[in-house]
Amino acid sequence: MIYRYDFRYTLVKIPVNITLRLNFRKLVFIGKKENVSKERAIIFAPNHRNALIDALTLVFSSYHLKQIVFLARADIFKKRFVAWLLKGMRIMPVFRLRDGKDNLDKNNEIFDNAARILRKNNPIALFPEARHNPKQSLLPVQKAVPRIVLPTEASVDFQLRSQIVPVSIYYRDIFGFLSDAYITFGTPIEVSGYKEIYNENPGMAINQLRQELEKRLKSMVVNIWNDEFYDQYSHAIEWNGDRIAREKFSGRKDDFLQAALYIVRKLDEIYENNRVEFDRKMAGFRKAHTLLKEEGLTPKDRIEEPSSRSNLLFRFMALILSAPVALLGLLNGIFPILINKKLSGLFKEKQFIPSVRYASGLLFVPLFDLIQSLIVGAVTKNWLLALGYFMLMPVTFYFGLYWRKWFKTAQRDNKVRRFKKQHPTIWSRVLELIRL
Repeated sequence: MIYRYDFRYTLVKIPVNITLRLNFRKLVFIGKKENVSKERAIIFAPNHRNALIDALTLVFSSYHLKQIVFLARADIFKKRFVAWLLKGMRIMPVFRLRDGKDNLDKNNEIFDNAARILRKNNPIALFPEARHNPKQSLLPVQKAVPRIVLPTEASVDFQLRSQIVPVSIYYRDIFGFLSDAYITFGTPIEVSGYKEIYNENPGMAINQLRQELEKRLKSMVVNIWNDEFYDQYSHAIEWNGDRIAREKFSGRKDDFLQAALYIVRKLDEIYENNRVEFDRKMAGFRKAHTLLKEEGLTPKDRIEEPSSRSNLLFRFMALILSAPVALLGLLNGIFPILINKKLSGLFKEKQFIPSVRYASGLLFVPLFDLIQSLIVGAVTKNWLLALGYFMLMPVTFYFGLYWRKWFKTAQRDNKVRRFKKQHPTIWSRVLELIRL
């Protein structure tokens, strides 16, 4: 049963975690040891921005042997093979009203299984927003978490001592490869604190616990709630994040995350207390974006600190010298690259693209590494050479992916340097407009 320990899960977790770590330049966990008990029944309640990757970050973070069971929306289980795969990953379906009233009764079995998991002091995870949201914002928190945990606790007179741990997942570039991810485990909510009100009025207890969870998540998640100015807020984070991280949060592992939270809260404060100043700032952001766009630049480009000519010269020389190794690696991985590109084109929702890229790396890189190594051995009759190729292929391929990212970054930095040199007045004007 899914609520029991499964040795296969432990074995699969090894390559799953390795591949996930290789997907990010930096993967930062905060509050894990302080706020996640090894002895208590835990429900993880993270925001949901990046499809499968969100769940995998929680799996990666589990530093003890307990196996997280996830609850996910039922519509992703429609295809038999996908359903089999998801259940093997310890994911259970939860049915919503949109899945049909007849299916809602199936949740009783799901919730019974969730209760068994909690009674065994094993963790479960449920995305309380109930759907994906690739934006830097928090959708309304639904009632699924309290509807599971409160009746479970009530069945044992609230002696289970279960905790709800709010989790903030933040990606610096949600669609970018080799970007940064920050996973924050917040102060847990003690479910036993709702015993009295649940005994008097279960519906009120469920709603109050939902509100408390939403409040906790809002304090942790980068929440750009103001859709009208969403782009301007996002650009402000890109333009000011690194500087504010250095100035205000130096030495913290989650420096950029804290900077993003600071920027959003600062703009919200101006919006609430000084609309004239806020409108002026938003107009300035829009003007700066227009000026940069005219020069072929984006908010992701490092405008404030253009690279020097000598720095760029050194970087391009290093790129040229290492290009043969990168080219070899990219050629060796051409089939996984093409398969990833083909699969990504099948999804209309962009938030699935990082998950497809991850799955391609997990499945197709080792598969083609094995096939190509066998071909090398069969052609050359030198199986020692084939073994060497088998070990070097993924290393050179990964280096090639990094090289491609470095090359694109150097190109963008060179464009910024030329912009400053050719249009120093406009560059200074842009810096004035974007600074927060």
